[in-house]
Amino acid sequence: MGKIKKKFHNLRLGQKILLSNLVLFVLPCMVLMLLLFHLVQTGANERLNSSKLVILNQIDRNMEDMFQDIVSYTNYFYCNRELNRLISLREFRSPYEELVAKKNICSYFKESRAIYSNMDYNLRLLCDSGRNYSVEDDGSEYVDYPVLKELEQEPWYQKLGENTSSIKYIPAYVSSEFQKTEDNSAMRAVRLLKNLNSGRVLGIMEVNIPRKQVEDIFRGGVEKESQQVFLMDKTGKILCSTEESLVEQSVENEEYLKKLTGFDHGYFKAKMNGRPAQISFVTNETTGWKLVMYEEEKEAVWAGNRIFVMILLVASVYVLLAVIMSVYNSRYISRPVQKLKADMKNVYRGDLTVRTPVETNDEFGQLSLQFNQMIGRIEELIVRLEQEEEEKRGLEMQALQAQINPHFLYNTLASIRFLVEMDMAEQADQCLLALAKLLRRTYSDKRECIPVTEEMESLKNYLVLMENRYQDTFVWNIEVSGKVKDWLIPKISVQPLVENAIAHGFCQKEDTGHILIRAEAEGENLLLRVEDDGSGGDLEYIRRVLDGREEARSNEQFSGIGIRNVQKRLQIIYGEEYGISAEHTHKGGMRFDIRIPCRTEKEM
Repeated sequence: MGKIKKKFHNLRLGQKILLSNLVLFVLPCMVLMLLLFHLVQTGANERLNSSKLVILNQIDRNMEDMFQDIVSYTNYFYCNRELNRLISLREFRSPYEELVAKKNICSYFKESRAIYSNMDYNLRLLCDSGRNYSVEDDGSEYVDYPVLKELEQEPWYQKLGENTSSIKYIPAYVSSEFQKTEDNSAMRAVRLLKNLNSGRVLGIMEVNIPRKQVEDIFRGGVEKESQQVFLMDKTGKILCSTEESLVEQSVENEEYLKKLTGFDHGYFKAKMNGRPAQISFVTNETTGWKLVMYEEEKEAVWAGNRIFVMILLVASVYVLLAVIMSVYNSRYISRPVQKLKADMKNVYRGDLTVRTPVETNDEFGQLSLQFNQMIGRIEELIVRLEQEEEEKRGLEMQALQAQINPHFLYNTLASIRFLVEMDMAEQADQCLLALAKLLRRTYSDKRECIPVTEEMESLKNYLVLMENRYQDTFVWNIEVSGKVKDWLIPKISVQPLVENAIAHGFCQKEDTGHILIRAEAEGENLLLRVEDDGSGGDLEYIRRVLDGREEARSNEQFSGIGIRNVQKRLQIIYGEEYGISAEHTHKGGMRFDIRIPCRTEKEM
């Protein structure tokens, strides 16, 4: 090792750079080449798997269309009042009347064939009266029906629930009683029959979905013969498959079953018949069952290796250029570059006082000069940006303040006008005095933030005005913790929340409303809470307005303009993590919480 080190030190700088770059560039280039090849293959596999998911989603949509057809088909019988009346009869007055009823029911079956001619389903009505009817029962031959009493004892029947009229899809194998009369179905659509007037359960409606029909849907979606599709229920049992030998088999591999049942959709590699295969799957929304496609992977073909050859060629050219440039890269080039690099690193760390010495008039000298000019320009831009941001912040605060002041001032003037028109001089005088105090605090005080106690005093004047305007409509209470009395809050931050409770929360309330305003410490933050027992509001709309995801609209019961402006002011001053949050109370009213960091006049 010592001899190698000595020989290396004896080499010229160009040779050192050449030898070093061969190690630094060639090896990473080879690794990069292999990585690129792997990424190309991975990308191709992802695109292939994505295309399979597209196929499965199309098959799933076709199955959903089939289920929707079954819903329409069964609704035709379920909602037919005359048919419902006939099957609701427990006994007939005579055999003739029973024969006429059966004939009428058969006519409904024939009519459904004409209306739903594209749906060749065997629908059966199994009634608790002991009478059964079928679309295929035309009287020409004996039809074997399952026994309803036996079906009621099976576990799946209990899950139908007598409080719903929805369709439940069950695998063919789960009902031994159904299997006595049908052996070619993949699944059954079962629905409770109820009396449309009383809601009494009359029996069940059962639609047999043939295995061949589901297989045709599968085969109509696949693009290659090598692709196989099967439908699996939640237990891992295969209900239907394009490969007939898999029907009624179960997925035995626990690892594969866990992947299939653990996600809504996806793909993974597996072993099928001892050979590697790609499994893709999606979940049917109606049944919760899995549609699975598997395809055995073929041996790689060299047609795809053309990309590898191109990558290898590019890597070779890159190495050659690296060798050539390494020979040329001498001390004359490396020294000013290293110096400039060191200066740039200092600038990156935040030191804008760095200046690179200009030692020559060549390109490196010009680069150093331009670097110095750039740093100077950056310093100027930073100063200008800080000034513009401060100016922008001030303008935004002025604009927001201007938006809020007319909002509550208009309501106050409207209240005083009402009292004057009603010849309520004493109340009008009280309102004018409260208004004068409120305006003096609002407009004469140029401070952006004031102590909590002063904000509450302004709020009391506002509430006095509102009490006179809304006679006997609400009562209010203000609670301020002694710890937070001197903490600062932006002016007119609480008033729009109270205004919302008065104007919108109690507009439909018949009895007296209550407003509670509380100021207290929450850790290192100031918590201001405005809670009412009014009629509440659209909480999702309020939250979207507060988050800025929806513009406030003045024509809504809750316009949100004033509260949204307060939210903007708070977030401009304190940051996006602070501001207003909204919740419904257990009494149905609204609760607004303002959270801002603790600050006092000494800290401002």
